Amino acid sequence: MSTDTMRWLDRWLGVPLCFLLSLGARWRNRRASAASARPRRVLCIQLAEMGSLVLAAPAVHWLQARGVQPWFVSFARNGDCLAVAGLAPADRVFLWRTQNPWIFAADFLRFLRWAWTLRFDAAIDFEPCSRFSALLGWLAGARLRAGYTQAGAYRGRLHSLPVPYRNDRHMSENCLALAAALLPNEMPPQPAQAEQAWRARLPAVSAATAAAGGERVGALLAKCFPGGAGGLLLLNPNAGDLLPQRRWPLQRYIELACRLLERYPQLCIGIIGAPAEAATVQAMATAVASPRCASLAGALSIVELPALFAQTRLLVSNDSGPAHVASLTQTPSLVLFGPETPLLYRPLGQARALYAGLPCSPCIRLANQRRSSCENNLCMQAISVESVLAEVGIVLDAAGERDRRVASANS
Repeated sequence: MSTDTMRWLDRWLGVPLCFLLSLGARWRNRRASAASARPRRVLCIQLAEMGSLVLAAPAVHWLQARGVQPWFVSFARNGDCLAVAGLAPADRVFLWRTQNPWIFAADFLRFLRWAWTLRFDAAIDFEPCSRFSALLGWLAGARLRAGYTQAGAYRGRLHSLPVPYRNDRHMSENCLALAAALLPNEMPPQPAQAEQAWRARLPAVSAATAAAGGERVGALLAKCFPGGAGGLLLLNPNAGDLLPQRRWPLQRYIELACRLLERYPQLCIGIIGAPAEAATVQAMATAVASPRCASLAGALSIVELPALFAQTRLLVSNDSGPAHVASLTQTPSLVLFGPETPLLYRPLGQARALYAGLPCSPCIRLANQRRSSCENNLCMQAISVESVLAEVGIVLDAAGERDRRVASANS
């Protein structure tokens, strides 16, 4: 199903269903609070976006460290991201197919059977403005259900543990607040410490996923860059179909690539993208017209991206999934923001955000269900090639200086 269809269903079916189910929610929520015990098996609901799954990772790890077993339900297209982030093993993940309404409905029934069999103690609704996700937590039978309130979508009383959504703190901190609501007797998690603890376990996760794609990545780079790709920089012009307003103009990516290749003679540039974008990305690489620039679009899966990032000096990306996957590695990234704010959605790890901050930005907010009628994203067009080039120079020059110091120490 298309994104617009799912949004329509979420509004016109979700609102009345939330209202009807909420009629008995007060009694059910009081009963759950009176009999509350420490949950052991928690259903984590994060359906739509790959990046949001990664931003929830510190909260999930915080629960795991306290003996709570996370299980996930997400749309099928996010399955690889769940594996890469190490959020849950495959046998604890329900992947929801969305190809058409019939498959979607069949998976709804399959989900109910799956959830009722597992008998979850609690559910966390990581979706900030979806009625459907709130309904899933309720229908799964979880006695404790944490979810956002004041986030712009009516969901009645389906969350027994409503947590205020705050626009003045990062999305990962909002996710931590949901996790903390399930364990009120624990010391509330500190965002910096929670992220640090989560990142401490990433090398093991990254090593496992990098091993899976290492050979394919090596063969791909050898084919695209016969002279070697020791100084590899990646460009990601994609932003997904959900929010096309997040795209920086393709012509500016082409100009950026040309100027970078001119400034850094040892640099190679790979342009990544989904299989459906292969023709567009190949046209971009052709326009750059350099043997040191090649299209990698559609050549690798999400699971193989960490192995590619391990050989990359820098990723320049629109605000989209690959930028968040890069945060699972040691690869720095420069992420371009416009219709959404980096205050909430900046990738974790070594990410730098570039944001023009026009008066109309951010236009995609929870208050408007993350929908915008904007068809001329001036906020992204306001980011000049010069400003991106300057930020890239800071990262590459710093990396070059580190390399020189290491070489000097080893000589």
